[in-house]
Order: sequence, then structure tokens, then C-alpha cells
Amino acid sequence: MSPLEPSWKRRRLRAPYEEGEVLAIPPLAGMPATIAQNREQIAQWNMQVLGRPLAELRRLAREETLKAAARFVGQLFNLPVKPWQVENLPHVPLIVSGHQPELFHPGVWAKNFLLNDLAKSTGGIGLHLIVDNDAITSTSIAVPVGTREQPRIEHIPFDTDATSVPWEEAQLRDERLFRSFPGRVTAALSCWPIDPMLPTIWPAAIARLTNAVAQPRPRLFELLSIVRHEAERRAGLSPLELPISQLCETESFAWFACSLLSDPRRTHSVYNEVVAEYRRINRVRNRQRPVPDLSIRANGNWLEFPFWIWQSGDSQRSRLFVRQTTNEIQLANGETVIASLPHPFSGAAESAVTQLRALSSRGWKLRPRALTTTLFARVFLADAFLHGIGGAKYDEMTDRLIARLFGVTPPRYLTVTATHRLPLGGWNVTPSDISALKHRRWDFDHNPERYATGEPEGVSPRTRDESQHVRGLTPTGSLNTHGKEPLLAEFAEFLAEKQRLIADQQTQEALDRRDPLRTSRLKNDQRRLRFRSLNRSLATLASETRSALMAELQTAQAKLAANAVLQSREFSFCLFQKTASRN
Repeated sequence: MSPLEPSWKRRRLRAPYEEGEVLAIPPLAGMPATIAQNREQIAQWNMQVLGRPLAELRRLAREETLKAAARFVGQLFNLPVKPWQVENLPHVPLIVSGHQPELFHPGVWAKNFLLNDLAKSTGGIGLHLIVDNDAITSTSIAVPVGTREQPRIEHIPFDTDATSVPWEEAQLRDERLFRSFPGRVTAALSCWPIDPMLPTIWPAAIARLTNAVAQPRPRLFELLSIVRHEAERRAGLSPLELPISQLCETESFAWFACSLLSDPRRTHSVYNEVVAEYRRINRVRNRQRPVPDLSIRANGNWLEFPFWIWQSGDSQRSRLFVRQTTNEIQLANGETVIASLPHPFSGAAESAVTQLRALSSRGWKLRPRALTTTLFARVFLADAFLHGIGGAKYDEMTDRLIARLFGVTPPRYLTVTATHRLPLGGWNVTPSDISALKHRRWDFDHNPERYATGEPEGVSPRTRDESQHVRGLTPTGSLNTHGKEPLLAEFAEFLAEKQRLIADQQTQEALDRRDPLRTSRLKNDQRRLRFRSLNRSLATLASETRSALMAELQTAQAKLAANAVLQSREFSFCLFQKTASRN
């Protein structure tokens, strides 16, 4: 463990439950100060990367990245970028965030709003990285359908299935499906009082698709980015954006990759030890989580490296493997050696960087994995990186990678998520209510007399008021005795016998085991059997009450199951109202 890194601490980050609630670490008001502290800390970094000052590489990375982002925004969104956004780069804060180009839920979208606000409050620049090097997991969104009593999820596609394909490789497959997407979603939502923003923002992507006759046809991730950007434009947001695929073409990224390749065994070892420590601290037993270990092949000669490699047009990514010889670093896609770089530590760092960058001219794509992406962003590029919950947990590992691989104190990262639900009218029932009803059912089976003679203890006023009409209780909590005198007499007889058995049992338990007054095991067994028989008899007399209790439990369980749909926070932002809230 490096003395530069924070101590491991098990943290449980959970999305807020209440509507409109925000989870922010540090608190929102303290984030500008954290960014300023990070800048002061980064200014003290005094180290070199392959013979080049890290400060110099950071300046290069910021210049390359922001100019590329300005071009990307201008070309894809037809949005001019103000000159101040790419000038005086070393002197303004750069806050970076990112996510896959999905139609994600508002909790994720909150990062983009905060990124925009932090850029304004600090006089800095907000940069959203489009993680197009990840594989597509779905080409549909979940839409609530049905009724409030029986809601369900319907998955409505915007394109035919392309799962496992990297986003940057995915072209639109079914234009008809894409164009009809807003109409199909709106029709499915017609059973709810929702006027979604989707029909107003989707035409921006359709227009880009229509105008692509004389231009390169936009890729799927670009079309979805246009849709999201249109929603953000209407909400007053204007961050810079850049796909990871374009970030990887920069010279600064090649220096970063070569710095890790310069000592592949050390990088491989540190990566695996950090992941193992995370699992141990967080009690994760699955060796595929949070990320799998890097493997070793061919008698330890080939080391898996935390990058993806594939050729343009491939439908799947391959793991990168590295082998170090006396003077070279060899790269392979798991099957074929694709490049041999001069060893960066032999004084040939610039040559290694040049040859690594030349891979793209041969159609090869070198892309970072999750931890490597934020490792580059936090060390070479950003003053602060803004995460959601998942990324924040990952960056507990990145903190250690920064300290151990680069020998600097990790700058603090920011975390935010929020809960915003569709107005589907959820039911006022919680898991605690189910637990309370199950406890009442258990209590009825063991003490049925309580439910026939009066109000059982431990019932909350809300539960009591809502359920009296189904439990056979009068407003005062006692059994309605009209016409039930014979039953009450029989009940009193059973109850008196049960109380005698309880008293007898308590007397027996108070006696020493050798006391001659203790009854035999046979008599104890007979007493227990009779006790159970009396409970069944008492329960029979109050069977209507138990039936009502079971009905109440089943109703509550059905409502709780419905809430899994009605109160989900996972629905896409494009299903929400036309006017996006800034709260």
C-alpha cells in the first residue's frame, strides 16, 4: 500500500429512495471547494512519465481533448463552441464526467446537469465523455404498461438487437424501427397521465439521419447522443462532449498507454492486487466482480492488460495481451501478435508512442477498460471527475492505481445521483408493512385469542385504521358478539384451559430437574399437543379474522410488487415530461 492513497474503507452507496432526493459526495455546496483543492494538489505533482513532466502531458491532454471535443460538438450537434472554452486551458478548472451512450435514467442524467452547473460556478469547463468503447447491452428501453393494479414492463426497441457490439462500431440496422420509436413508446404510455419529451427530441436524430445522404451515415451512438443533447439544449445545458474512441487517438493517451506498457509486469501485478483488496474489504466473493482479474498465458510470458483491442468493423472486442522481451513490448489480441514496440524505458519513448498511435492507421483500435478510462482522465486530464454510484465504487480502486502506478496523491472525485420517478401513482405500502403483517399472521397462529377478544398489541394506528373493516373488529377493537353467545362461551372455555396449561408449564419450568413434582416427558408431550390443539380451536373460532388478515397480506404483497414498476427510478429520461426540471 502506498502512503499516498487513502485507507481502505467499506462503503455502501445507495441511491436515495424519496422522490427528488439527491445523493452528493461531497455535498453539492462543497464541490467547488473540492475542485479548487484538487487543483492546488495537482499543481504540486512533480514527477515525470517516460522522461516527460506529467504537468506537460496534462497540458497536452487538455489541449488535444478540448479541441477534439469542440470539433465533435460542432460537427454532430451543429453547435458553435465559444473561444474561451478552448483558450487558456491551464488556467481554468476542467470537470469531467461520462457514461455509455444510452437513454439512461434521470439518476444518471443528474451528472450532466451538475457538470454544467459546476462549470459555471467555478468558471471552468464541463466535459462529458461518451463511453462508446463499451459493448451494447440493449437496443430497447423499458416502458411501463398495464394498470396501476397490475403494471408490467414492456421493452420497446429503437433498433434491432446488436448486443455485444462496441458502441463505436454499431450502425443503425433498422431505420424503420428507429423512426417509429416515438410513436410506439407514446402509444404504450397512453394508459398513464404522461406527456413524454421523446416525440419532441427524437426528430433531431431523424433530421441528422435524413441529412446524411451526402455525409457519412451517423452511427447508433451518435444518433442517441443527438437525442440526449437536444433534451439538454432545451434544458439550458451546453457541455462539451467527446467519445472515448476519439480521446484514444490523441498523443497524450498514447503516452499514458506507453507509461503502463513500460513495465507490464508491475502494471499487471498492481492492478490485480488492488482488485483483490477491493474484494476483501467489500466481501465480494465473485472473482468476476467488480472487474475480473487480469490473466496470464503461455507459462507467464503473456500478460493480460487492462485494455481492449479489435479491428475496425469487428463485432466483438478482444482482450489485449502483452509480452516483454529484451528490447521490445509485443502486443497481441489473444491469438495474433499485432505490434512490437521499442521498450519505452530504453530511451525510445517517443518512438513507442508514435508506433502505438500508428495502430489506428492499420485498422486496430486500442481502447481502455473501465478502471483504465478514469485512470487516464484523473491523472492526465481532469481537475475533478464526476461519478454516479457505480463509478464511485470503481474509483475506490482507481485511487490505489493512481498512487501506486504514478506515485501521486489521488485527487478527490465527486459523486452524485438522484431519484426522479414517473407519475404512475404508486401504492402506500412498504416492505416494513409486509413484515408487520407477516408478524401479525405469526402472532395470530400462536395467540389467536388476542384477535377474537381485542386489539392485538403492536399494531400501528395507520394499519389499524386501514384494516379494521376486514378484521371483524368494531371501532373499539373488540369482537362483535351479536348472535355469537354460544361461540363466546366455547371460546372462554378453551381460553381458560389454555391459561391453565401455560401456568402449569411455567410451574414445571421453575422446578429443579430432580424435583419429584416434575411431570414425566410423556405428560409434557401431551400438554404441548393439547396446547396446539387449543390454539387450533381458538383460531377456528376466529377464522374470519385470519382470512381477512391473509387477504390484507396478499393485497399488500400485490401492491408492493406493483410498486416495483410504479416506483422504479430506472425509466429513461426521455419518458418524462416535456419540460425538464432543474431541481
